[in-house]
Amino acid sequence: MGKSQKQMEKENERNRKILDAAFRVFVERKIEAVSMGEIAEAAGVGRATLFRCYPNKLELVIAVCTAQWKAYFDALDAYRPISSIGDIPAIDRFTFTLDSYIDMYQRHKDLLQYNDNFNHYVTHEGGDGRQLEAFHASLVSANTRFHLMYEKAKEDKTFRTDIPEDEFFRVTLHSMMATCAHYAGGFIWGAQENKDYTPELLLQKEMILNYVKCK
Repeated sequence: MGKSQKQMEKENERNRKILDAAFRVFVERKIEAVSMGEIAEAAGVGRATLFRCYPNKLELVIAVCTAQWKAYFDALDAYRPISSIGDIPAIDRFTFTLDSYIDMYQRHKDLLQYNDNFNHYVTHEGGDGRQLEAFHASLVSANTRFHLMYEKAKEDKTFRTDIPEDEFFRVTLHSMMATCAHYAGGFIWGAQENKDYTPELLLQKEMILNYVKCK
């Protein structure tokens, strides 16, 4: 007998509470320092319940990251649908992407902090492709946007496509994202508490735009 609608809603709500609580605690204390028992307590569920949902900490860590990025990109897609890629020149869409990273630094530091810690943790724990399938699927919106943007630039010639697509991504958007995460984590020599690094990010944005624009 299948689950009733009420049972499914209850389970979805419980799962949301677990993921939200885990995200909050992982950001506050770093993934490595937090036990599954502490997550269960923060979520208001029993340890047995938590382990039924997520057999181990790595599975939970990946599920949290997947849920957070999916929510972020769902909101972005609602604001600027992928179908609108062709409405503006490729360079304008690229600039919007850089601006969205700066906006993430300003308004979603917790997601950047978690993602940075997530990358280190999963690399250390050796997460395999099967475990990361859902996480990679949550990033399909970002990957699709960039690919379509790059293909459009081949037509409108508004930014360079003599650079291979993978390399272009690494040295532009990936480097911008990495800097935003670095600043969000406060890992800056001589930094003052709560210092705002938006001016530095805007300068990096201009440097990247100067690099990619067709001469």
